[in-house]
Order: sequence, then C-alpha cells, then structure tokens
Amino acid sequence: MKGILKLAYKLLVNDKAKFTALLVGITFAVFLMIAMTSLFAGVLKRASATVINLGASMWVMDPSVQTVANTIGMPDYVLDAVRSMEGVSYAVPVYSGGALVKLADGNYQAVTVVGLDDTSLFGRPKLTQGTIENIYGENAFIVVEDTEFSKLNDPHLGTEFEVNDHRGVIVGIATVASSGLFGIPTLYTTYERALEYLPNPRFTISYVLVEPKSPADLSKIKQQTQALGYLALTKDEFMDKISAFYMF
Repeated sequence: MKGILKLAYKLLVNDKAKFTALLVGITFAVFLMIAMTSLFAGVLKRASATVINLGASMWVMDPSVQTVANTIGMPDYVLDAVRSMEGVSYAVPVYSGGALVKLADGNYQAVTVVGLDDTSLFGRPKLTQGTIENIYGENAFIVVEDTEFSKLNDPHLGTEFEVNDHRGVIVGIATVASSGLFGIPTLYTTYERALEYLPNPRFTISYVLVEPKSPADLSKIKQQTQALGYLALTKDEFMDKISAFYMF
C-alpha cells in the first residue's frame, strides 16, 4: 500500500506544470463555490430585509403570504382582536406597499413605502439626519440611505417629490440593518399618511406587529390567531418561511 501511495504522489507532483494547473483549478473551483454560496446567503438575507429592519418579535398575517413583499391586506378588526388576546403586551399595524414617485427632474422611480404606527412609530429606522418627530409634519417622508439611495437623485432634507399626485417632502435620512432585495429605494412615513396617499384595496393592514408578554405566551398567541383565521409567526419563523420560498 505504501508503494502505491508513493507512486501516486510522484505521478501527482513530478510534473510541476500539471501540478500547478491542478492547484489553480482546485482553488478557482473552491472560490466559485464559496462565492455562489455567499451570494445566495446574501439574497436570502435581503429577502427578509423588512422583517429585520422593523424588528418585531411576532408577525400576524394572512395565511397566504409567502414573502414579506407579498402583502395581503387584513381588515381592521384583526388588529383589535390581536390586541385583546391573552399574552399580548402590545400590537401595532404596519403598512408595506409599492408606489411610483415623480422626482424633481421629471423622472419616475418605483419605491417601497413603509407606514409606521402613528402613535408608537414602532419599527422606526435610525436617523442620521433630521429628527423622528418631523415624520408628523405635513407631507413628511424619511428616506433610507442605502445602495438604492442614488436612484432618488441623492435627496437631502427638504427635497420634494410627488407620489400619487400628493406632495412629499424628505424630513429625515436614515440607515437600516439590511437593504432590500429588489433594488428599490425605501421611504418611511406614518401609517395614516400611507393610506391617504397611496391607492389601496378595502383591507389595508399589511401586518400586525406583536410583542408578547413572555416567550411562554408565543404558543397561546399562535393558537388564538389561528382560531381567528390568520397566521402568527415569530421573527425567525417568518424569515425561514421567506427563505424557503426563494429556495424552493
């Protein structure tokens, strides 16, 4: 056996040119595998960007939802029902939808609009310019400064635009933990303003964000939500659901 291994080793390394080519080929193959795996992992993370950025412990949604971008509106009574459930500390609505904004130069750009609960502003991003209280101002929006920021012509505080024939004003510039997957800029505003400015179906609540009183209450909240005809998932469960959708 030792003789066979010694012969195999000599056949492998004696021809330096072939051995070098072999090492380069293996190195390049490993690099490609790592690069593609990293790219796919990045895609899966960005697909859950809204879930990561809002940071809610539990999400209530329509059972047909497959990804966070695939919102299905829920009636207002769902929010009241969730707030009254045993084990719920608090629950707030959030709006998430697409819009087309007209920039100052006349060009149009697709954006994602996130409407935060007017009272708590739960899930608000971290501001680098402006103050969060300015979101209550007339026509106020906050823009996320990420890789898609330039598509809005690098806006600054006071930049104006149009959305669905409504005037919009940038009152804050923010950073978030994760950028979105589809190369679309993100704007934050209040929940009521999002409903007022954007065309919507009859049911307007995209998700209900829930904070349980304790981890032990998660199962009770899920059961009560299921009895209501809707689905409650933890943050990690929702991210796994999104990842599974894009994988399979």
